[in-house]
Amino acid sequence: MSDTSNELERLNKFVEAAPQNSYNIDQYKSQICRQLPGGQEECIKLSLEYTQMFSQMQKLGFFCALPMDPKKTHMECTRV
Repeated sequence: MSDTSNELERLNKFVEAAPQNSYNIDQYKSQICRQLPGGQEECIKLSLEYTQMFSQMQKLGFFCALPMDPKKTHMECTRV
């Protein structure tokens, strides 16, 4: 199995643990974060390109878009 396949599987398992949560993809830190109650978050670093994380989240049934605040650079993903 390639490194990319392993990393996509890690992403899948991370999302499967809490599919109802919202997620943020941070392209600068190469990580995806699960939004938790109380403004907290749980993150994992992945050896994936930003576009690979975005594409995989879409395949998992999430809609990802830039936030309304222009100062924020992450992509917000919510289940559709």
